[in-house]
Amino acid sequence: MNQVEVYFATNRDFSGQEPKISFGNRFNAEGPQFIRFGKGYVEKRADGTYRYDHHAAAPESPALGTDGEPILGSLTIFEELRLKMKEGKMDTLILIHGFANSFESSLERAAEIKEKYANGQDMNIFVFSWPSNGKVQFNDYHSDRDDARLSGTAMARAFMKLHDFLITAGAEKFCQQRIHLVAHSMGNYALRHALQAIRSEVGNALPRLLDNVFLMAADEDDDAFEYDHKLRLLPDIAKQVLVYFSSEDRALCVSDITKSNPDRLGSNGPRLVSGLPRKVTLVDCRYVDWTELNHGRHQYYRLREEVIHDVRQVLEGVPTEEFDSREFVPDRRAWRIKSSGPKAPRDELRIPREQMHLS
Repeated sequence: MNQVEVYFATNRDFSGQEPKISFGNRFNAEGPQFIRFGKGYVEKRADGTYRYDHHAAAPESPALGTDGEPILGSLTIFEELRLKMKEGKMDTLILIHGFANSFESSLERAAEIKEKYANGQDMNIFVFSWPSNGKVQFNDYHSDRDDARLSGTAMARAFMKLHDFLITAGAEKFCQQRIHLVAHSMGNYALRHALQAIRSEVGNALPRLLDNVFLMAADEDDDAFEYDHKLRLLPDIAKQVLVYFSSEDRALCVSDITKSNPDRLGSNGPRLVSGLPRKVTLVDCRYVDWTELNHGRHQYYRLREEVIHDVRQVLEGVPTEEFDSREFVPDRRAWRIKSSGPKAPRDELRIPREQMHLS
């Protein structure tokens, strides 16, 4: 059995005895800002699917440990990751999942993108599992959106805990490896509120900890890069921000039309490209967005080989102008991924809106 190791942080509610506690679909009983850290395992099956196997939460205790300090799960997980990054020369990829994911399915999704994006190379995967309901229903969309917004503080706490850990570790412990982040769908809305929570703590002098930030099929406003209270300052914490979008994304059309959201960043990219920071790269996926009928052209970031190949080239550091599967579209200031795979069937529009997956 091939198992994929997944590190996690979550602000979900939990029950049971440590370390085998179960995480639910509501907030931590102490509030949405409280987080637990741990590690889980996902089975990669012979048919290419991923199935959650088990997990364990890192011990937390206000009681003093052997060094006279409280036992913190974050320090345990960060130190384990640091050693793997330093000794194994491994990058770490962080995932913020989208709508309708349970704790277990968020680990499965993280394991999947690790295996596909790493392309056979060693890489750590870390998922922030915020308490989406794990169900694809109209009312659950609004509930998940509220939960994504309220989870921003917890994500910011995890980010700042990592920042403080790296600052206090000392230069001799630096691993010289990179940390990347992938946000899918509603996970981009959660990322916006995490960024704002970081700003409220440190001001606009944001610490840069990330190398590449991938905004995939973002269920976020298309004017997000125009305002400080949205994502305008996101490039400050990263070396590069990549926006993957498709004008044919049916799931985001549903978000726009039926859920009273304005035009989506994941549909046509930013509303304005004039003044857009050079660190922001736009990637048009309209020709490579089709996967399955009920996916609503929203799952290309993990299921279309052309998109996966594009991400791999980014992670490998290939210069943008040397990518072998893109063409530049000057009037959009965007790169378009060329198709070599399946196209949508003619009856695509017959799929009921409530059956489209935003997860």
